[in-house]
Amino acid sequence: MPKLQNPSDLLAAGPAELLERPLAEFAVLLRRRQDLRRDHLAAMDYVFRHTVVRLLVRAAPEAELAEAYGALRRLVPVAREAELAEWLPRWRAFADLLDARRAALAAQDPATALRLAHAGSILDLVEEQTGLTQAEMAGTLGLKPANLSRILGILEAHELVERRSVGREKRIHPGRLAAATRPSRATEPAGRGRGAEGKGEDGGVRPGKFYLCGPARAQAA
Repeated sequence: MPKLQNPSDLLAAGPAELLERPLAEFAVLLRRRQDLRRDHLAAMDYVFRHTVVRLLVRAAPEAELAEAYGALRRLVPVAREAELAEWLPRWRAFADLLDARRAALAAQDPATALRLAHAGSILDLVEEQTGLTQAEMAGTLGLKPANLSRILGILEAHELVERRSVGREKRIHPGRLAAATRPSRATEPAGRGRGAEGKGEDGGVRPGKFYLCGPARAQAA
């Protein structure tokens, strides 16, 4: 199956065919083509939405969820975020659905918890600067407080971190199992560490017309 080369390929292919293509192909179009119309973007939106639904419905393993999450988060280059502002929050919300499923899996498995987005950076920071408050950590890592609190809750459930109350604040310390669960920092490959996260509906789609749900409106192509 030849790769997507032109925006017109999005409309020439059937829905089932597009759903078999890797998300990276759509990212290439978003990065390189300036002639994407609304119907092209709506076709992409269809693929992203149904890809997420299929992964959730069939209870995909964490590795597949992580790959799709990373691809969705990297879809839109920074230079085009303003241009695609109508679609960007929607596509990031799709990614957030996958991250929520990953968090649910991580709540059951410490190894999965370590592969959560930002988990490695959080644990590195706790090791380097023990006793920071959640607000200090959120500022250092550039995370929303609610997201940081959710990840810390999962890590704390596996005793990878410990939140200790000091007055009216909670300060973060390494948990009882932190050292035993994570590899030694000295033996990690070059390039790993804080700030260097690893790239870390139905399954039978009928052929026919797209039913496209775009921001603020739905239309049939």
